[in-house]
Amino acid sequence: MTNKRFMLRKHQTGSALIIGLTILLLMLILGTAGMRTTLMEERMTGNARDYNNAFQAGEVGLIDGEQDVINKDPVTNQKLSKQDYSKNDFATDCNIGNTSRGLDGLCLPSTVLNKPRWLYVDDINGVKFDWNAVANSINDPLPYRVYGKHTKINNSDPLPLPSVSRQPRYIIEYLGGLGSLVIGRNPTALTNYFRVTTQGYGIATTDDTTPLPIARVMLQSIYGK
Repeated sequence: MTNKRFMLRKHQTGSALIIGLTILLLMLILGTAGMRTTLMEERMTGNARDYNNAFQAGEVGLIDGEQDVINKDPVTNQKLSKQDYSKNDFATDCNIGNTSRGLDGLCLPSTVLNKPRWLYVDDINGVKFDWNAVANSINDPLPYRVYGKHTKINNSDPLPLPSVSRQPRYIIEYLGGLGSLVIGRNPTALTNYFRVTTQGYGIATTDDTTPLPIARVMLQSIYGK
């Protein structure tokens, strides 16, 4: 009887250790999977927040571009610049470098190219119209208009938008004038239509030598006056 008990105990030695290690291994796998899921959800949340910041910045840039077209102080109703924009103020090259009258970023729509002007703002016939262009000095030409630069109220710069890597940028295209002709009635006043295209940016940037925004949102509106 003693020998049988001794043999039984000898065969069972170490089984608890194997079972314990197996359970620990399973817990490690489950814990690792949970951490990966948590990290992925955290990144998704950060990307969604960054995109939301870019979208809201784009909306602010769009409002600023429309205010630029209106050319009127919303508080005093006085003109922001001496005169409204006319057809002659817009050019096929977006008036790049024409900063003396503040016409840079005023474009005529594409006529020969297949894509609209706001898509070719980064490359037209080898001439760079870059949304990412940066002015290293006050005289550097830019193809776009910067948020708040042409809509100053009482000659004071607006507060910069927080939680963005760069302020919104926009261009304005002159689409033409259109009046209403109704038989038996006098023609109505001509309405000029403008297309405002803006880019809003989030706060996250790439690791390039010149960091670029990761989240970008492009918005458009058609405004008639």
